[in-house]
Amino acid sequence: MKNIDQLPNEPFVGKKIFLVNFKKRYTRDTQEEITELQSLSRTLGFVILKEYLIKLNYVNPATYLGAGKLNELKKDTDVLTPSFIVFSDDLSPIQQRNLEESLGLQVIDRTGLILHIFGNHAKTKEGKIQVELAQLDYILSRLTGHGIELSRIGGGFATKGPGEMKLEVHRRRIKSRIYKLRREIKGVEKHRKIIRESKRRENFPVVALMGYTNVGKSRLLNRLSSSDLYVANKLFATLDPVTRAVHIGNEKICLVSDTVGLLYNIPHHLIEAFKSTLEEVKYADLIMVVFDISKNNLARQKDTVSDVFKMLGVDDKKRIDVYNKIDLLAPEEKNIMQNNLSDGVLVSAVTGEGIENLKERLRENLYDYERV
Repeated sequence: MKNIDQLPNEPFVGKKIFLVNFKKRYTRDTQEEITELQSLSRTLGFVILKEYLIKLNYVNPATYLGAGKLNELKKDTDVLTPSFIVFSDDLSPIQQRNLEESLGLQVIDRTGLILHIFGNHAKTKEGKIQVELAQLDYILSRLTGHGIELSRIGGGFATKGPGEMKLEVHRRRIKSRIYKLRREIKGVEKHRKIIRESKRRENFPVVALMGYTNVGKSRLLNRLSSSDLYVANKLFATLDPVTRAVHIGNEKICLVSDTVGLLYNIPHHLIEAFKSTLEEVKYADLIMVVFDISKNNLARQKDTVSDVFKMLGVDDKKRIDVYNKIDLLAPEEKNIMQNNLSDGVLVSAVTGEGIENLKERLRENLYDYERV
């Protein structure tokens, strides 16, 4: 790490990279992870120079890869000179350190890649606090890894080399900053509680908007509320929570709160960092879960939402499933989906198709449920 206090804010746009993917148990899972890593990388503006798909029978505790694959990577980096190598799996601190020393360039694992995106996309004070907390937790584990390695410099029990003493200073500084940020997060949570109570006094029902990253939540909220939230075809384009009033017919209004996008197998400490945002889901009257129906990874989207619901303890909360982007389906595909997903609402945030039907479902669930 160039700066121990935070993840480096690299000018990633246009930088050339190698992507290293690993074969999973099922072909479909492998392809989904490849596509996801490509999307994450392009969100930062990377140019993908070469991709690898490696069948890993054994994880080397020192370098993750075996010697043969590591030598192949080294030869290719010497010839093609990428700026970074990005791994689809998470690496231990020691593995990352050893890979960087062997290859002579920076290695970014999956969590590191996500954290760089978070750092680029957080705009509000709350978003920046949550991102910095997640980044520092990640960096602290990297320092621990270096500390284990550098402890050998001291030459024996109860001794410290100069490298480790310097790391201890950095470690204390980071722990102190994490403590301060967690106190600030508690302040954010108190502020959110006050806002929630004021919404209750206004007697407007609250809907939490959830879903996989890049399924079109912000565009859908724009369509429902006639607002102009930032929309981009990027992963985690929206990190900062927003709430908009939505007229749902019959002179009824609800408040819809957007939340950070989800990602398959996202590390628990990242979920923990955004807990103050995601906890809005606990206090909502209804959860509106958005899926991208045009993607082949619908099962993965549903599994991810289910996992996060369990983490937050909201499995039994009332919800509406919304299948967005039907404008990208062929007419025959749309008919099949309408038959197969009759309990959900099919919409297009781009064309407006299905939006009135969605508002009707919201009204039924929030205002008319006692008569249903």
